[in-house]
Amino acid sequence: MASSTKAGSITVLVLRVFVFLFLLVSLVVIATDTVTVLDPDSDSESVTTTLGFKDVIAYRYVFSVAVIGCVYTLLQLPFAALNIIRGKKFIGRNTFPLYIFIDLVFSLLFASGVGAGFGITVDLKRYLDKAFRDDDGESSVTNDIDKALDLVHVSTGFVLVATVCMAFIILTSSFALAKK
Repeated sequence: MASSTKAGSITVLVLRVFVFLFLLVSLVVIATDTVTVLDPDSDSESVTTTLGFKDVIAYRYVFSVAVIGCVYTLLQLPFAALNIIRGKKFIGRNTFPLYIFIDLVFSLLFASGVGAGFGITVDLKRYLDKAFRDDDGESSVTNDIDKALDLVHVSTGFVLVATVCMAFIILTSSFALAKK
């Protein structure tokens, strides 16, 4: 029984490291994703503006979710490591369901970030395709914006994978609680 507890603790630690890495990659991708377009407020066609995640509220939300998730995961990593080192649960039986609940709340937060990121990106891509595509189906403006939106999809995808890892952490923790 002790080896299964240690295996569960190792699994949780590895999954938490993956959650942190996926969220960190998501942060880097969304923070560095920018596109330069003509300034719609200018009369001149030579004036451009650079758009990034700060210009779309849903993308700021995805970014915030990833930051909060990284901080939470960094706070949880030492506890997961202590569970392995000590060979027994660092937290007591009475507080263990609370930690599972907190993990569940954070996984739902991650899932809401995924929904916001994917939802607005799909809507923006659909709108741009309808509004700016030529008869040939090409437009340099929309191609640049499409590339930027594809990177947001990648960033949001990493948050989705982190959400799946959190689900496995919750399952592993729930099975450990059930064995007690």
